[in-house]
Amino acid sequence: MLYLLPDLTVLDIIGADAVQILNNLCTADLKLLPSGGGVETFVTEVRGRTLGHGCLYSAPDRLRIIGAGDQAETLSAHIDRYTIREDAQPEDVSEAFCKILISGKDADRLAQRWGLSPGSPPHLSVTAGPQSVADLMVYQVPWTGPADWLCLAPAAVREALLAELAELEMGEADALDFHAHRIAAGFPWYGVDLDHTNLPQEADRNDAAISFTKGCYLGQETVARLDALGQVQKKLVRWQVQTTAPIAAGTALTQDGKNVGKITSTVTLDDHTLALGYARRSHFDAGSHAECDGAAAIVLP
Repeated sequence: MLYLLPDLTVLDIIGADAVQILNNLCTADLKLLPSGGGVETFVTEVRGRTLGHGCLYSAPDRLRIIGAGDQAETLSAHIDRYTIREDAQPEDVSEAFCKILISGKDADRLAQRWGLSPGSPPHLSVTAGPQSVADLMVYQVPWTGPADWLCLAPAAVREALLAELAELEMGEADALDFHAHRIAAGFPWYGVDLDHTNLPQEADRNDAAISFTKGCYLGQETVARLDALGQVQKKLVRWQVQTTAPIAAGTALTQDGKNVGKITSTVTLDDHTLALGYARRSHFDAGSHAECDGAAAIVLP
């Protein structure tokens, strides 16, 4: 499936000290990240709260953060705040690119045609696209599956990129369909499923996005303490709700009159609703039951 996704954050951090600065501000271990590789990460503040979430990629002359839209201003200010004499300048290049995501079986077809290979987990790959599309880069992202491919090309060559992809006769869908598949895959979207009030472990992306062995970084004490305690008090899970009526973000999940979670994003299917939402510790396990606006809800594996 082919998705046009204009509302993404693309933030470059340029300078000789970019890796040093970002490694001090995020949960992934960037010192283990090879040039031309990527990794999912959270950007944290001093209390361990999440200021941003996305995939961070290394190139010889910069780092690049790609994720949900509207993160660039906050992340740029955060990076500037903790850059004193170091050489690291954030630059919002979100509007400079055409952004096209290829997922599902079409992602496999694209990989065969362009010679794309996923990285070794938790690392993600970055590959130059065909020469027929100038300056095209293809980033592995884990948004609807382990190896979706995000094509970033200068806006000026958008038509050339679309023509190249048209040869594969892919089905095209919109952002709403993308989010439906993202919810089905259980991938959180910053500004929708998590924000600055959440701790990284609450998003349940520990293996992919958090290093518990790297050195100090901003908020590391809180993250490490939670790891030592074994569990957070709430975390993001997939819910199946037996209704097709609209469910607003923030709707409570209850059991015996007590709140046990809340909904963050939903997609309506033929006879039920699939949702992402937080669950309290009593409802972490698959098969846990609750109610959502009077409809039965169950936690999915």
